[in-house]
Amino acid sequence: AGGESQPAAPPSTGEHITASEVTEARQLEEAVDPVAQEIETYRLATRQDYNNRRFDALEKNAAEVREERATFGNGSWKTAQFYDALACRDSEPEAMWELHDRIHREWIDAKPESVTAMVAYAEFLTDYAWRARGGGYANTVTDDGFRLFGQRLDRSFEILRQAALLGEKDPHWGLTAMTVALGQGWLKTEYDLLVAQAVAQEPKFWRYDTTRAYSLLPRWYGEPGDWEAYAEKAAARPNGLGNEVYARIVINLSGFYDDIFRESRADWAKTRAGLDAMLARYPQSLSLQNEAARLATIARDREYAAAAFARLGDRYVKDVWRKPDRFVHYRTWARTGEW
Repeated sequence: AGGESQPAAPPSTGEHITASEVTEARQLEEAVDPVAQEIETYRLATRQDYNNRRFDALEKNAAEVREERATFGNGSWKTAQFYDALACRDSEPEAMWELHDRIHREWIDAKPESVTAMVAYAEFLTDYAWRARGGGYANTVTDDGFRLFGQRLDRSFEILRQAALLGEKDPHWGLTAMTVALGQGWLKTEYDLLVAQAVAQEPKFWRYDTTRAYSLLPRWYGEPGDWEAYAEKAAARPNGLGNEVYARIVINLSGFYDDIFRESRADWAKTRAGLDAMLARYPQSLSLQNEAARLATIARDREYAAAAFARLGDRYVKDVWRKPDRFVHYRTWARTGEW
């Protein structure tokens, strides 16, 4: 599944970061992705309107990005970033979550016919439910945690049901509903129907596909090969994003594997084609350029990796690599074949 050049020592044998690579990494400065900066500016402005209960401004913002189907320079939908900007961090104290709950209820009281206010509250309640449950296995969850988890998910889906009766539709409705369905343990056929309905409304809203693929990991609904088969299906959708969505699914799930191209049935050729499409469409996104270099190295496609690192130079993006040592180590392999 790799390129024409094959390494003498494959990346899957484990990282052997040398002292010289550590020294080189210390000299790196994290690059500023201009697209990420733009997104952060948008999210901060949106969050300020929310914190200050400027509900008219929030409504105007959401309506505009929804109508325009606007995206940022990395393909991220502005609608998705709008709702992400409202999130309460899991590290916040309970009092902060209670404050968020009050703000959302005030928003709905002020705008009772607003699909934006309802979807935002449903999204908050879904996050609040998972906070109560925690991220561990079922045997680590307290009885109170399960009770609050169920109650908050039920309330979230009830609000989504009310929002569905409104004339205006919002693509984030389907995304929130999918997260609720995962928590409530819907049957796979029911979940598939929900996904199909969401995709029919917005076939290019790629978070539906990354979310559905995640739910098909063996820890949820899937068996080995299920998410990969879904990724193939999503890429083949006539009115979708083609191989771009395949690559986005692989990027999203790669963190669940040490080597996604050997531990799963992910196809590097399709991923590479999707990366090429995104790099051509979103040339300003440093994060996508870093992802291309990272995934090519994991796939042992040295030719592709070397070209990707040559374009990057020293422009290391922390969110992709987590630590600069790894960026330097992968780049060394792309240049020399030494792992």
